[in-house]
Amino acid sequence: MQRILHALIFFIVVLYSSYVYLYFYQTGAISFKPLYWHFLTIVYALVLIILRMPSFLDGTHRLFIFWIWAFVCNSIVCFLYSPQGNLEVEALYESIRVSVLILSFCIILQGDSAIRLSRLAFLIVLLFSVAMNIVDFTMPMWSKVPGRAAGLFVNPTIAGKMLVLMMVVGLPLVPRKIRLAYCALVGVGVLVTFSRGPWFLWLIAIIGLSVSGHLESSRKAMSIIIVSFLSGFVVYNALTGGFLDILTATGLDEYLTRGTLARLGDNGTAFSDNSTVSRAAAAAKAWAVFSEYPLFGAGLGHDQGWTVGAHNTYLRFAAEGGIFRLGIFIGLLVVLWYIADSIGRITLVVYAASSMVSHNNLEAPPLLLILALIVASSRIKNSDNHIGPYDSKLLPIK
Repeated sequence: MQRILHALIFFIVVLYSSYVYLYFYQTGAISFKPLYWHFLTIVYALVLIILRMPSFLDGTHRLFIFWIWAFVCNSIVCFLYSPQGNLEVEALYESIRVSVLILSFCIILQGDSAIRLSRLAFLIVLLFSVAMNIVDFTMPMWSKVPGRAAGLFVNPTIAGKMLVLMMVVGLPLVPRKIRLAYCALVGVGVLVTFSRGPWFLWLIAIIGLSVSGHLESSRKAMSIIIVSFLSGFVVYNALTGGFLDILTATGLDEYLTRGTLARLGDNGTAFSDNSTVSRAAAAAKAWAVFSEYPLFGAGLGHDQGWTVGAHNTYLRFAAEGGIFRLGIFIGLLVVLWYIADSIGRITLVVYAASSMVSHNNLEAPPLLLILALIVASSRIKNSDNHIGPYDSKLLPIK
């Protein structure tokens, strides 16, 4: 019985973090809708509750449960003063789905064994995804964006963001002596996505891991020098378009398309491509809505009908529900920061930064799974906080 439960937690993390369930559905390989996986996950969490009420429902984790309750209530209020059309109904459904799914993930990941297994699953998916990205860049196979790698994530930006987040959550399982090499390898996988947001997320993660001592080696001065050099290198070349010169000098530019070259500064600046311009326009539109309705916003799902959405989670919440709904999202970050351990806080910083360039960070199940891991591995522990339904002493069944 215990082995079956362990296999299930491993399967769930691999399923969601690799995006394999979504990839095969979108490509038509299977007809099993992602919603069905969500339903099965929720049912499994209910089964665990029946086996024994997880300790997640006790003590300081009630803060997180209170946030879920506040989020659902706020979503309902925002829906009530929205036009209540099909898009708004869909947005309300999404809010409820997010709430139930993240609570289910929190229940599933309770216990030391579940935490260890989930980190191992993230690490395996990460290494596999880095290899797929490198192959996808040299021999395009999976990405829908020519000249940029994505692997099974399909979208290069999502691929880069997930690689960075999984790099952080999987780090505790990596021996200290090879952690710098490990982060550098992940950096290569992020680099070939040619998505500037994930480049900066990787840099933020490296700085956070270094400052917190997770990348500290016997030669601390050397580690600081390497991290400082990498930071300056990434920032300078991302801002000036210097990566284009490097790729041209090495002959790798032949793998790039005109769109990718434009992102690297082929037209004079690295931030004048169509993608950057459209996203900036969407963010400006969301800010204008927030400025017009600063207290209560324009209603739930206001940006659902836009071409590219708000492309900023903070601005999306502000446009939907004004300062109050924005406060709900910021409240999530505050609650998680309060209960998170060191690795969890670095993960949260990366998540918060990525929310500035993505409007659906509170919808994607893989990201909800990572937030649930932050909750499960909380530094604030009750006497049995890290004992969950996967730990053998709770299950007399053999």
